[in-house]
Amino acid sequence: MDKVLSQDEINALFSAMSSENVDLEASEEISPSERKVTKYDFHRADRISQDQMRSVHLMHEYFGRNFASSLSAYLRNFVDVKLVNLEQESYSAFLKGIPDPTMFSSIGMRPLDDNLALEMNPAVVFPMIDMILGGPGNAPTDNRNLTEIEMNIIDGVLRLAMRDLRTAWNPVIDLDLYLEDKGTKAQMFQIVSPGEAVIAIQLELKIGENSGLMNICIPSRVLKQLRSKFDQQWNVRRQKTYGNEEKRIVDLVKQVPILLTSEIRHSILTVDDLLKVSVGDVIELKERVEAPVYLCAGGIPKYNGRIILRRGKKAFEILEKCNHDG
Repeated sequence: MDKVLSQDEINALFSAMSSENVDLEASEEISPSERKVTKYDFHRADRISQDQMRSVHLMHEYFGRNFASSLSAYLRNFVDVKLVNLEQESYSAFLKGIPDPTMFSSIGMRPLDDNLALEMNPAVVFPMIDMILGGPGNAPTDNRNLTEIEMNIIDGVLRLAMRDLRTAWNPVIDLDLYLEDKGTKAQMFQIVSPGEAVIAIQLELKIGENSGLMNICIPSRVLKQLRSKFDQQWNVRRQKTYGNEEKRIVDLVKQVPILLTSEIRHSILTVDDLLKVSVGDVIELKERVEAPVYLCAGGIPKYNGRIILRRGKKAFEILEKCNHDG
């Protein structure tokens, strides 16, 4: 049975509602100024921490040094590789910075279920092909696509890059890198969706008189998967550095052989006199017979002393420590 409200009950109900509205309005006036708001960019939800970015930077600086050595030996010409930029951006933005045509490779990363991209500008690809074929490293004047034969010739360079990348990443994870596909149109390779964040690594290659860029693109989700491994590697590296690193270096240096020589350093002979010296000649020195000579370690004077005979063999008797370079 429905209850019918009296007039007094209706008035009391409206009175309570009006008082609650006043309280609500007051709270709404106060809350915005007291509320703490954190900005969140949904386009950058998968950004990588600065610490991890620094680790990636160091790894690919190391890769650049190794790749320069490997490529110099492979091409029999001096090659310089320098890391010039590393940043986070969308995959579509990365592709916009790639020239067309170019040499673009999709590289698998076992045991990770992802691919990285490696791109080399034609400005360095064509000189490398010319050197591999025995030429001086000339580049064509026209901007053209690589032929199928030219892309097969450059496979050796790609294998070197994959080997040195694996070495650079080895402290974090043991990757098995393999060439999945390659071509001249970067837009044909979608290793991730266009809006997904990637780490774009830009290296400058100088080969003889030619220079150009090599770009490496790594999906950000790969680094997110390996975040704990990066942290473990940092802790191990820090423990080694602040633990027994100094003792380990000293122990290694102790085993290094060093050349010892006894030298008379203050006598001077002109080049003309030296050219006239022949067997049987006697060279007169400024030092007296009893004057001490230097014991040098690696060419640096360390002690003053004299040469003696001991048990039928020549020996050096140390008289004092040498405090100057002679």
